[in-house]
Amino acid sequence: MTKFLNERIYNENISGLLLSKISRGKELGIQVLIDEESKLTRFPEYLDHHDFVVLFGNLIENAFDALIAVEREQKEVTISIDDNDGILAILVADNGVGIPSNDVEKIFENGFSTKHSENRGIGLYLIQEIITKGNGTIEIASEENKGTTFILTFEL
Repeated sequence: MTKFLNERIYNENISGLLLSKISRGKELGIQVLIDEESKLTRFPEYLDHHDFVVLFGNLIENAFDALIAVEREQKEVTISIDDNDGILAILVADNGVGIPSNDVEKIFENGFSTKHSENRGIGLYLIQEIITKGNGTIEIASEENKGTTFILTFEL
């Protein structure tokens, strides 16, 4: 996996983060799958590796939280990074608890969280800020007790 990430992800901060999330997933009993066609050769204008550490870190940790909260034999997080034809598309999907439909519109608000503990509600807000800074878009597909998919796109 290290060799694959180093060949396909041009930034060592991002490849290191993904490798650490794969290890963390194993500790939690969650399989982290990275699409074998994934590649990242450059960042969109106005964004850098710090932004992408925040994006991947928060999306993957949220997926872990969604999977910890569900009883399921196969717990999976799927990651795909498509850097092609002037577009960077990032997909992070899980088969966790899903987001209640009445919460989907609120998840990017600063301080909003479906988890009832302190220091929550900032991750998706930061993701929205980065998407805005990079002139990107985000799509969410979620079904309760089935999972959630985030798709981020940026022009390169």
